Formats: sequence, structure tokens, C-alpha cells
Amino acid sequence: MASRSPVFPTRVSYRAFGRQFSRGEQMLLAALRQLRDPALHDEGMAQLAALGVDAEGRDAFGELLPLLAAPQAPIDLLRPGSPFISASELDLLVCLLRIAQWRHARPREDDELAPLRRQLAHCAAAVHTTQLTLRQRSLSPVGLRLLDPAGWLRQR
Repeated sequence: MASRSPVFPTRVSYRAFGRQFSRGEQMLLAALRQLRDPALHDEGMAQLAALGVDAEGRDAFGELLPLLAAPQAPIDLLRPGSPFISASELDLLVCLLRIAQWRHARPREDDELAPLRRQLAHCAAAVHTTQLTLRQRSLSPVGLRLLDPAGWLRQR
């Protein structure tokens, strides 16, 4: 019996994206990966600042990291310097873009993902105030779960 390849691979190389993955997106992702590593945390904060993320936004990203491992919708940040991008890292970038486009994006408080969604909304607002351009992409099941309309109170 032949094994089926997943619809959404868990990791793809940066080269596979070519010009589809902007320098700003690479820098944001690198900063987030650094924030997760205590030895590189300060470098990650400095990189967010270089991207134009204000102090409040940098704090929001710092508070997001412990929430990314939510079992219902885990975001797998790879180690700093990895030549790969995980599907859930791409989901994170797309979620930040889409949530930033909503007005009054608030998670439903009775939802189990509310803390993660609330923090994503804070981070999306921080990215929205920068000149950083994020690109639309398809979402994996994890990203679709995070953006599920049933979990949000929003207006366009």
C-alpha cells in the first residue's frame, strides 16, 4: 500500500518559496524563532524593533509564544536558523494578516482557543501598524481552526 503524502507538508524549504516569501516575512519569522530561545530572546526583540514593531507589539509577541503550543491548534516554530518553514509558521503569518484586516477582532470568550486568539489579535494589530507586508496563502487545518468564524466576534 503506497503512503499518501499530506496535503499540507509539515516543512518546506525557503528555496521552495523563492520570491513568494518576502524579506520582511523572513525577518518576522526569524525574530519569532529567536524569541522562543532564551539565549536569543534579546536579538529577537531587537529584530522586531527593526521591523517597526513598537514596544507594546513586541510585548504582545513575547506573550504569544507560550500560547502557540495550544493542543487544539499548535503552531510549530522551528529552531532559529532552520532552512525550513513549517506549515503552521505560514499559518501564523496568514492569521496575522487576516486578523489585522478585520475590525474589532475579538475572540469569543467561551471558546477554548480564546487566549491564543486574543493574543494573535494583539500581534496582528502590532504588525498592521508597521510597513511589513504579509502575503495571502492557503491555510492548513491548523490555520483554518484559528480563523474559524465561530470563534470570533468581528466586523469587516
